[in-house]
Amino acid sequence: METSGETSGALSAGFTSTPARGWAVLLMFQFRGSSIILASFTFGIFLPFITEDLDLSPLDAGLLQAVWWVTSALLALPFGTWFSRFRPVPVVLVSLLLGIPFLFLQGMAFNFMVLLLARFFFVLFHVITTPARTLLLQQWIAPRHYALVNAVGLSQHSVLLAVAISTSALLIAAVGSWRLAYFILGGALMVQMLAWVVVARESRAPVAGLQRAIQTQLGSPLRAIRTYPQGWLIGVTMFSWSATWTAIVTFLPTFLLEERDVSLKLGGPLLAFLYYVLIPSAPVAAFLERKVKSRKLFLWVPSLFNVAFGLAIAVTGNPWLLMVFITGLGMVWIASPVVQVLPFEFPGIRPREVAVIAALVGTFSGLGFAAGPLITGLVAQFTGSLQTGLIVLSLLTGVGVISGLFYPSRPREVEQPVEVPG
Repeated sequence: METSGETSGALSAGFTSTPARGWAVLLMFQFRGSSIILASFTFGIFLPFITEDLDLSPLDAGLLQAVWWVTSALLALPFGTWFSRFRPVPVVLVSLLLGIPFLFLQGMAFNFMVLLLARFFFVLFHVITTPARTLLLQQWIAPRHYALVNAVGLSQHSVLLAVAISTSALLIAAVGSWRLAYFILGGALMVQMLAWVVVARESRAPVAGLQRAIQTQLGSPLRAIRTYPQGWLIGVTMFSWSATWTAIVTFLPTFLLEERDVSLKLGGPLLAFLYYVLIPSAPVAAFLERKVKSRKLFLWVPSLFNVAFGLAIAVTGNPWLLMVFITGLGMVWIASPVVQVLPFEFPGIRPREVAVIAALVGTFSGLGFAAGPLITGLVAQFTGSLQTGLIVLSLLTGVGVISGLFYPSRPREVEQPVEVPG
């Protein structure tokens, strides 16, 4: 008889010091993801310009944002399962090669359908990398640094998004074209692709046994979604956070312009306060990861604040109070670097199974990111009020509080099956 493969913990046993190249690989991977997400999260800033150019309705806008996250949600689990059998470094390179042309196509779109299809294919090739984050962590990073690397990546992500959101409206107004922003981003991704080839050299990876562990794992890693039900609770929590976030970043600039008479030149910098608070998040997240033993607190407490700040943003007109509430909504995500590594704590979990649980959580996140603008856009379409759409969406995300309360305070022991090949 043969066990079903090396556990994630055994793979990294004795690996306690992360080399500089390991940090570079993971931060480059996360920076690439942040750059790609810019095409979604800055969409709200572009929206008034795109709407004028392409004559979009609120529902069209919701669909353009939703197609990104629906595609991600539908494909995260199957792609996470399938592509977890391949080495993560070349998967990332292939994803960039296939996806970058469709980013340029978004900048050349002349109607709603072309823009919709370009966004679909761009995110399709991005989702190929769903399992790469967990596999790269296990290949390049010492386990005690998992949460810290994620937190530093979040800080890096926040700097990039804060700068982009603060300056996008000014840039578009200055050059007179929203399309140029997509071309600039496409060029930046091409530079990152070349840097990835130079830095992410698998022969220098500190953990040499990842491919062996992947190839020797018997049975489908999909068993993890049944064996570890707490993964579903993490997913529902992330659904609620994601829905609120994407609803705000998509519609808040338009809402402030049309219903609060706040110009885009002020609305963009206000929205950037979502990210300012996350820039110094790395030491906070690392401290909390060490000190807070009850993991459920990382789920239900931020979820409660997520609902409260979402509602506050929707009903507040004062720019100074908006700045405070937007900052508060951003603080919710300080817990996310710890939430991302919770699957590594599941007893006896194996490398590909970690990737599958991460893909399951990614599915829920994608559904949340899609549901946020879609629900908000639908309610706004039928009621004629973006404010009503934002309020309804914020109330619905209370489901995250419930799922967080059901999460076990400590990981439960799981009986590991023995599989017989053939």
